[in-house]
Amino acid sequence: MRKFIPTFFIILVAFSLTLGMPDASARGKGSSARYKSFRGAKAIDGDTFFYKGKRFRIQQYNAPELGEPGARQATRDLQRKIDSGRYGWKPVAKDVYGRTVVKERKKR
Repeated sequence: MRKFIPTFFIILVAFSLTLGMPDASARGKGSSARYKSFRGAKAIDGDTFFYKGKRFRIQQYNAPELGEPGARQATRDLQRKIDSGRYGWKPVAKDVYGRTVVKERKKR
């Protein structure tokens, strides 16, 4: 029993520390991650898109939610932006819903 408690405690601490760690694909400020095109992504609503099995939320966007006035137009606008290839996004964080938050930049 004595050996079990310290081992259990170590495993519990290690697990709780990994929950607080950021995703490796979500880099913070000052990272060398480049802005990337997400052509082929599918707009979910005006500020969220789906790409290769993951959801991405555009930082500092606040588009109408599905079912609200203007939501369909905002979704179409985001899809056009994605399809154009003239915009790039860089991962910066994770939000409380598990989406990768991305910073947007128009390509020159």
